[in-house]
Amino acid sequence: MRESFTEITRLEPLDIFYVGERHKTYFEYPAHCHATYELNFVENAAGATRTIGDSYESIGALDLVLMTGSRLVHVWEQGTCPRQDIHEITIHMDPDTFRGPLMEKRAFVSIRRMMDRAQRGLAFPEPAIRILREDIINLAQSNDSFASVVRLFNLLYRLSLVEEARELSSSSFVDAREENEDERVRRVCTYIADHYMHDISLSDMSRLVCMADESFSRFFRNKTGRTPNRYLIDYRLGIAARLLLTTQRSVADIGYSCGFNTLSHFNRLFRESKGCTPSEFRERF
Repeated sequence: MRESFTEITRLEPLDIFYVGERHKTYFEYPAHCHATYELNFVENAAGATRTIGDSYESIGALDLVLMTGSRLVHVWEQGTCPRQDIHEITIHMDPDTFRGPLMEKRAFVSIRRMMDRAQRGLAFPEPAIRILREDIINLAQSNDSFASVVRLFNLLYRLSLVEEARELSSSSFVDAREENEDERVRRVCTYIADHYMHDISLSDMSRLVCMADESFSRFFRNKTGRTPNRYLIDYRLGIAARLLLTTQRSVADIGYSCGFNTLSHFNRLFRESKGCTPSEFRERF
């Protein structure tokens, strides 16, 4: 597994956030994690690679990722990006700002939900980044402390409305909490976490909450954005990815121990999710 370190950011105790802006020709900062929340903007770096937890992707001309997981290891690397004027803006935010009573108010509900999703890393689509690019740059160049806070919350609110934002790392890989408002969903997620290594059917899950299979499947998808079966597969793949990087166990042994009945089935689902085979994933990281 790639080496990483816990970064001590430049955020001061009395500040809500800190902004760093850089123009550079090369990505050289190593893989790291930190307790502060981070919003990272990159432009002019098409072909660079981004690793967030067990997610590995090449980025386009514009990239924007929000991360709130304290143990979420992340790094941007050169990849095939030519040396040029790479523009990067990193915003570190105090987590306590988003945990207080203010965040429980109705006006902040979409921001609170976005911050929870971002435990796994949350990537925003290029059209949305293009619209908000000037707001990000203006925030980085603002010298007025109070006005900057207003700008930040306005930016976060607009980002929280972007429906196409997508989680990057597997929740089970980064040990992210699944924050769902419904106790029935929490009950099913806990059951999956305790029994993912065994056969689990849709009926097994629906019986936990006393619902018919079809009704439960529709209900679960409305609450989580994924079908029960997709959630189960993603959970197993996240556990498998973590075992690939932290143990010397064989690919087959890991696949079977995570609930996949055949090695070919494990390889196929892993490739569909990660873009590479389990063996390639282990070598890459």
